[in-house]
Amino acid sequence: MSKQWVIAPPAPNLEQTAASWGLSPLLAQLLVNRGLCEEGAIKSFLSPELSQLHSPRLLHDVDRAVDLIVDCIQHKKKIVLYGDYDVDGTTGVAILWHVLTLSEAVVDYYVPHRIEEGYGLNSEAVGRLVQQGAGLIVSIDCGITAKDVAEKLR
Repeated sequence: MSKQWVIAPPAPNLEQTAASWGLSPLLAQLLVNRGLCEEGAIKSFLSPELSQLHSPRLLHDVDRAVDLIVDCIQHKKKIVLYGDYDVDGTTGVAILWHVLTLSEAVVDYYVPHRIEEGYGLNSEAVGRLVQQGAGLIVSIDCGITAKDVAEKLR
């Protein structure tokens, strides 16, 4: 079964709209395709502010996760950040590593080999990390498909 790209038709008055927003026609079309047609929504999308973020308290079991991390920091248990090898995974690991280090946590990281270990939590790697003393493993940008490995860790 072959795939077929479906491309939205050009927005009406695209050149004018792009010029009024100070954008290229291509970027203006992409924004319209995302349903962003009003100047306020476009400004918020292109120049977001921290005040626009949702509260982290909306995340399921976030209080439990915070308690686990705080417990590890207080009792000097090793926290291992298991991050994906792509740009948002490695950036997430770097940011969280710095935050935890500032909190005086015992922290390390692990980024799997892209070709040899693939995407997501790797059962063998996680097992090695536990054997090496990880008290908590925090996965960063590893997707949600490795439920069996996460359940095994729990």
